[in-house]
Amino acid sequence: WQPVCQWLPELDAKLNLTDAHCIRSITPWVSSRELNLSLVDFTPNYLCDAKAMQRIHFSSLDPSRPRFIVVMRDPVMRAFSEWSMFALAWNWDAERNFTSAMEGKLSALRRCNETLFDQPLLLETLPTEELAEYVQSCYRQGRAMMYPQLSMYAPCILHALRYFRREQFLFLRYEDLMKMSAEAIVRLVGHFSGLHLDAELVAQAVEGGKCQPSHREHSAPPPGSNSSRGPVKGRPMSFSDTSPDAADYLADTGTHLERFFDPYNQMLVRAIGTPFRWRRRDHRKRFLNATEKEAARVALEQRDAQKAENKRKRKAKLREQVKANNEWAKKQKLRRQASGRKASGRRALRAAMAEARAEGGGKLKA
Repeated sequence: WQPVCQWLPELDAKLNLTDAHCIRSITPWVSSRELNLSLVDFTPNYLCDAKAMQRIHFSSLDPSRPRFIVVMRDPVMRAFSEWSMFALAWNWDAERNFTSAMEGKLSALRRCNETLFDQPLLLETLPTEELAEYVQSCYRQGRAMMYPQLSMYAPCILHALRYFRREQFLFLRYEDLMKMSAEAIVRLVGHFSGLHLDAELVAQAVEGGKCQPSHREHSAPPPGSNSSRGPVKGRPMSFSDTSPDAADYLADTGTHLERFFDPYNQMLVRAIGTPFRWRRRDHRKRFLNATEKEAARVALEQRDAQKAENKRKRKAKLREQVKANNEWAKKQKLRRQASGRKASGRRALRAAMAEARAEGGGKLKA
């Protein structure tokens, strides 16, 4: 969390410098009714941070006004994608085998609360305080690399619905969202949130491609649209294809994880009243042949080597900077010492001259 609001640079052009700086600086600290603003935050951790949801509720002047947009992906594929990002792309997780990574995370989840691990449907009957304690401790505030926990959507949503009404939430399947056009997404969010939306804003979103799912390409506007946009391409921030063994991992663990996530998916449907379902094909990938797998493995090794080389260069640059700083500090110290010696010499000379004058004056007097 940062105590500074972030927004598009174009908004600064509509405000003078004083007003823009003022709003950015004071927004997190203003008292109730002091500003008439609609603030947007996209921190995904909050939903599975029980204390965060409590703070949002109790700090709201009107708890019925906040709106939440929750996008949920096939649980197996979401877990796999997150592991791919942290283990293979970012190297935050040292476990580079998805099956082993999930086994370790599930063992930790069982240790957190064995009763609820074995009987997850009990979560629906827990008092709010106990449900909050479970979410807070077993989800570890919704932090990164909680692969199975953050794919168990129901406990977090059950807890959130203890504080906010169902109509304050817009629940979307990731798979459906990625099939939508930019115009449909903008209109859906505008209608749900109640934020101002007009034809100009819709056109800007469509033409700029900012709201277009990154892996889609449209060569023509949807039927009935007045837009004349051209193709919109984007670079997807997706890591699930990073491993050459992606299809194998998902095939090996898919059935077991389907059974594990099934009671949580059932709870989700009961909690939100929407028949969210994921099919096996939502967490399946095409198997690579030997040639493709070898090429993918070589590419992954090259990426790892490049990341290692970049890391080595950063460390070398840092060492050079530290060395330069130390040398500069040493020169400054020597300069100060030299300056101190000169000052001491001048003081000694002045003292000697004063003493000589005093002695000379005394002789003249005598």
